Amino acid sequence: MTSYLPFFSGTATVAGALVGLLFVALSVAPERLRGAHASVEHQAIAATAFTVLVDALFVSLIGLQPGGGLAYGAVALGTMGLTSSCGLAVKLWRARGSSDLSRRWPYLLGFIIAVYAAQILSGIVLRTPDSEANSTVTFLYILFGVGIARSWELLGLEGGGPLDLLARRLGSRQPLAGPPARQPAPDPGPDRE
Repeated sequence: MTSYLPFFSGTATVAGALVGLLFVALSVAPERLRGAHASVEHQAIAATAFTVLVDALFVSLIGLQPGGGLAYGAVALGTMGLTSSCGLAVKLWRARGSSDLSRRWPYLLGFIIAVYAAQILSGIVLRTPDSEANSTVTFLYILFGVGIARSWELLGLEGGGPLDLLARRLGSRQPLAGPPARQPAPDPGPDRE
C-alpha cells in the first residue's frame, strides 16, 4: 500500500483543484442553476460533476490515511453517490414532461449509477490491501473522467471524439431513425379561369 501514497497524494491535489474550479465555473453562470431560467438538466450535470469529484477527493484522502480503509471508503462514498444519482434520476424523470431535456440524460446518469454500484461492490468484495488499492485506482480514473466530462458539458462545450459524436446523436431531440419527413407541396389555391 505504501507504493500508492504518491499516487493518492497527487490525486487528492488534482481532485481538490478540480472541485475548486467547478465552484468557479458555477459562480460564473449561476443563472443556469438558480432563478427563473434554471434548468433541471443543468442542475443535474452540476450535481453529478460535483459528486464524482468529491468522491475522488475523499477516496484519495482515505488512501493517504495510515491504515486507510479503502474498502469502507468505497462503500460509504459509493452509497452517497448512488443515492444522490438515483435522486437526480427521479427528479429528471419527473421533469421530462415539463422541461426540455435531452434524450441522452438517462444513458449518462445510468452509467454514473453503474459506476457507483460497482464501487460499492468492490468495497464489499475486495479484502486484500493491494486489491483494494488497485480497485481504488481504477475508480479514481473513472471518477476523474466522468467529473471532467460533466464539467466540460456544464460549460456548454463539446469535444470532437467518437464518444462526443455518440452523445450528440443520443442527445438530439430529433427521431433517431429515418430520413426527415418531406414537406407537402404548397396549395396552389383556387383555379382562375
